[in-house]
Amino acid sequence: MTTPSPQPSLTSLPRLEDLPQTGDGAYEPEGVREAFESFRRHSLQLQAQLRVLQAAGKTASVDPTGHAVRMDALHLIRAAAEFADALERDAQNASAAQLGRTEVEVTRRQRELQERERQIDRYREESERQRNEILNAAKAEARELLATSNRDANAEVREAEARGARLLEQSRHQATELTNAARAEVEQTLEWARAQAGAILARAQHGAEQLLTAAGLGSEALAEVSEAIVGAARASAEESRGRVPVPPPARTQPPIAAAPEPAPPVTPPTAGEPPTEEPPTEEPPVSGPPVTPEPPTSPAPEQGEDAS
Repeated sequence: MTTPSPQPSLTSLPRLEDLPQTGDGAYEPEGVREAFESFRRHSLQLQAQLRVLQAAGKTASVDPTGHAVRMDALHLIRAAAEFADALERDAQNASAAQLGRTEVEVTRRQRELQERERQIDRYREESERQRNEILNAAKAEARELLATSNRDANAEVREAEARGARLLEQSRHQATELTNAARAEVEQTLEWARAQAGAILARAQHGAEQLLTAAGLGSEALAEVSEAIVGAARASAEESRGRVPVPPPARTQPPIAAAPEPAPPVTPPTAGEPPTEEPPTEEPPVSGPPVTPEPPTSPAPEQGEDAS
C-alpha cells in the first residue's frame, strides 16, 4: 500500500480581527487589499492541490480520503463565510462612514448657510443704518438750509425796514428843515415888509404933518388927518397881505371952528437977510428884502446802504 505524499502548507486565510482600522472605525484600504490577496493565493493553492490530486488519480489509482475532502470543503466554506461577513461589515462601516461624512458635510453646509444668512442680515442692518444716517443727514442739512434762508430773509427784511426808517426819518428831517427855512424866510420877509411899511407910514405921516403945518391947521385937525392917512395906509397894507383890514378906531369929530385961526404973518425977508430955508426932512432908509441862506441839506445816504 502506497503512502500519500505530504501536502504543502496552504496560505493562511485572513481574519477580520487582523484587518487594520482607521480612527473612525473603517478598515484601511491597504489591509483590505492584502486580505483579498491572501484569499486569492489560498484559493489558487487549493486549485493547484486539486489538480495535483486529479493528475495523481489518473496515473495511480489512489483516491483521496474523505477526511481530506471534507476538510478542504470546510476550509472553503469557512473562508467564504468569513469573506462574506468581512464584505458585509466593510460595506456597513463604509456606509456608516459615508453617512457620517454626509451628515458632517450637511451640518457644515447648514452652518455656512446660517453664517451666510447672518452676514446677509448684518449687511441689511448696516445698509438700513447707513440709509437712515444719510436720510437724517439730508433732513438736517435741509432744515439747516431752511433756517439759514429764514435768518437771511429776516435779516434782509430788518435791514430793509431799518433803511426805510432811516430814509423816512431823513426825509422828515429834510422836510422839517425846509419847513423851518421857509417859515424863517417868510418871517424875515414879513418883518422886512412891516419895517418898510412902518418906514413909509412914518415918512408919509411926517410929510403930512409938514404939509398941514404949512397949511396952518390946528393940532387936532393935524392929528385927525394924520390918523386918517395912517389908517388908509394900514388898510392898503393889509389888503396887499391878503388879510381882512382892521377898521381904525372911530374917533369923535371935533367941533369945527367957525373960522380958521389966522395964520401968523409971515415976515418977508429983508434985502440984507437971506431967506431962511427949512432943513430937509430925512427920509427913513429903505432896505431891500432879506436874503435867506439856503437850508443845510442833510448828507446823502451812504453808498453802502444803497448798495445793500
